Amino acid sequence: MRIVVERTGGFAGLTRTWRVEPAPAESAGWRELVGRCPWQEIDASAPAGKTGSSGADRFHWRIAVTDSETTRQAELNDDLDEPWRSLVDAVRTGRSATPGGVAEE
Repeated sequence: MRIVVERTGGFAGLTRTWRVEPAPAESAGWRELVGRCPWQEIDASAPAGKTGSSGADRFHWRIAVTDSETTRQAELNDDLDEPWRSLVDAVRTGRSATPGGVAEE
């Protein structure tokens, strides 16, 4: 499994990328965290799966999860709702997800 989070935009228009490739022992927690995200709502929403409000200096998020033969992708605006926020925060900190979606300290 590989999870990539990319943030673009902001005042300087910079792009930052974070990624995790969890060890097999950590995969169950990450799968649960990914599974709680409403991927089907993104697929059925606005063009290119973009949701939320837009603005000149706001961040935009691209999330890609590759697991075996499947890749899921979502493009979201800065106002991330749960459970997207939990997934993004876990990937950005590089901390493994535990069952229940809480990143380990």
